[in-house]
Amino acid sequence: MTLSILDSIFNGFFGDLSHTGLMLVAALVLDRLLGEPKSWHPLIWFGRWVDLCRQQLQIPTDASLIRQRLVGVLAWLLAVLPWVAMLLAVFWCLPGWLDNVVSVLVLYFAIGWQSLREHALAIYQPLSATPLTDDKLNEARVAVSYIVSRDTQNLDDSAVAKAGIESVLENGSDAIFAPIFWFMLLGAPGVLLYRLANTLDAMWGYKTTELLHFGWCAARIDDVLNYVPARLVVYTYAACGRWKSAIRSAKQPSARWKSPNAGPVMAAGAGALGIKLGGEAPYFGKMETRPILGDADGDAPKPKHLKEAILLVDKSVYLWGAVLWLLF
Repeated sequence: MTLSILDSIFNGFFGDLSHTGLMLVAALVLDRLLGEPKSWHPLIWFGRWVDLCRQQLQIPTDASLIRQRLVGVLAWLLAVLPWVAMLLAVFWCLPGWLDNVVSVLVLYFAIGWQSLREHALAIYQPLSATPLTDDKLNEARVAVSYIVSRDTQNLDDSAVAKAGIESVLENGSDAIFAPIFWFMLLGAPGVLLYRLANTLDAMWGYKTTELLHFGWCAARIDDVLNYVPARLVVYTYAACGRWKSAIRSAKQPSARWKSPNAGPVMAAGAGALGIKLGGEAPYFGKMETRPILGDADGDAPKPKHLKEAILLVDKSVYLWGAVLWLLF
């Protein structure tokens, strides 16, 4: 009798969360208020599992390309699918109101909005100091090194701002909008599948000798899962900034550089902000020349543009939250 009464109370209280748009807003509020857990995160467990899968399954790099790729496919399936299956089993066993709570928590853990803001502000705050001392510039270089793969120790203030802006714009798509897209489409199992696949790409999707073929599956699946969300982000950045410049920039041939998804997103963001990104950047001791993203006549990145990039992502989140809450 008591359990029945409690179930009725919780079902009445949490039942309203069956509104998918409301679950999204709840997860966004949680993320904005709490941010990413500092001492514990489910992805830590997943990372250990991924390392174990690689240790047990990866074959020598002198094996044939086909064999390496097939093993990579098997490793991807073993790394990702058991966790999605377990979540589906949990939903099968739980009462409806608790399903909603779990869904909100899964989306909260999958979204990296506040974490991205914190990383970006850690770069912006020392970089915007007046006057900009060597100590402050070094502080900004260290902060940006946590979110980019390029060499940062000798970057000037404009190059630090550019690196930070590129990361904010790209990760806005990967860490915020793509998880939301898959949640709205397939619910908690969809967002879990996306987040694990995206994490796997970050661990295996590099074009190194060891991972070029073994990580091929992880990289391609991530490209597929991000394709539609990235195009939606292009239009979102445009709607929240300079529309014509953003759309024109995203359609330039240079926007297809490096990735079918990252290029258009960064180009659209650059156009929306009225700046130009890309160009030269140091990687692993060598200077690489990349295509210009955004307006060729746009401003060179400055610290203020990093703050504007954060605000652009924030406005985009509010826009998605409002539209999806009304639609779903």
